[in-house]
Amino acid sequence: MSPDPAPPPSWPVRRWWMFVAMVFGTQLGLIFWLGKAARPTAPARDLAPSLQFAGSNMTERLALSDPTLFALPHEVSFSGLAWLTQEFEPFSPAAPLLFLDLPQSGLAGDFGMFMATNELNGLPEIAQPDLKFKAPSLPPEEPLVAQSRLRLTGELAHRQLLTSPALPAWPGAEMLSNSIVQLLVAADGRPISATLLKPPGSAGTEADQHALREARKAHFTPLPSADPLNPMAGLALGQMVFEWRTLPLPVTNATAEASNPR
Repeated sequence: MSPDPAPPPSWPVRRWWMFVAMVFGTQLGLIFWLGKAARPTAPARDLAPSLQFAGSNMTERLALSDPTLFALPHEVSFSGLAWLTQEFEPFSPAAPLLFLDLPQSGLAGDFGMFMATNELNGLPEIAQPDLKFKAPSLPPEEPLVAQSRLRLTGELAHRQLLTSPALPAWPGAEMLSNSIVQLLVAADGRPISATLLKPPGSAGTEADQHALREARKAHFTPLPSADPLNPMAGLALGQMVFEWRTLPLPVTNATAEASNPR
């Protein structure tokens, strides 16, 4: 019998590590070699179009490119012959120049003739209208009340007042405003309600309270055609306007001494 073949020898660990390192290095080399970006090639430059003159006469072509062809005298310009070939001689007068004399006696002659032949009063006179001052239109001012009085407005203006309210004058440092009382009068002529109508801050004065008391005591003529079964029939709404006369305050001793100091 033949003996069994011997198993192949196994690689040592060191050889395995060298093989792995070799494969890893090969892969890195391929990555760097294949991963290099290709340099872009420059695009081909197209030739720009150019203009050329037809013909073989280079003199005219060079003359057109000369910047002094039209700025300075040139032999091929439109005035080349006049500037470069013609000869000019300077002008020399045959006799010396003579200046005209200025006559001093005749300086104002033209002006004197103008004044003698023209009239100063020839312009027409323009008539100017007289100035008229216009004063602004102002509303008529109410005259000062000489004595206290009573006015009826609204539906009460058509009713006759049977009572005569007391209308005294009131002293005050300033002009007293009117006291206005609104009345609702029944058909028998007696007031049902009386309301004092005053701006804010002025109610409660002695004159206003007096006007309110006199309005409550007012009596108007009754209506003969009033319906006794209808209490709303014959009602009249209006206002009693008390226009007060204001008396100046009496001058006291203290006020006189203050106004006339010694």
